[in-house]
Amino acid sequence: MNGLTSPDLRQIPAWSDAVGPGWATLLHQLHHDLLSLDAAYRVESFGTKFGGLRITVSDRFDAAGDFDGEFADRAAALADTAEYSSERTCELCGAPGRIRLRGTGPDIRMVACCEECRIGSAHPGARPRHQPDNSITQG
Repeated sequence: MNGLTSPDLRQIPAWSDAVGPGWATLLHQLHHDLLSLDAAYRVESFGTKFGGLRITVSDRFDAAGDFDGEFADRAAALADTAEYSSERTCELCGAPGRIRLRGTGPDIRMVACCEECRIGSAHPGARPRHQPDNSITQG
């Protein structure tokens, strides 16, 4: 990015700090793939739920106002692939992982992590630097 342009706050890089570093590669690939469909793509919602990514790409309309169904299908398929992969990738380190319960009592939640990160935390309730299961919606 050159100094004359500002980051698009409605594209994937705007939320890269909202999730753990283990998912950086997934987000980078999704952003690259969406750019290849439309450099001006927009994210409608971004967050985590049930331990995995949840991303919705905004619909696209042509100059006449007609809905672009092909774009919608392709963008949704790319987001689905990233979501599926996130459930099998440790959010903390990027190693193969799975959805696990972390925490105790009322603080229990679902996160995607590998065995090493699951047992390597300071205690079972330790949280990564982000807050899972909080969706960010761009309107």
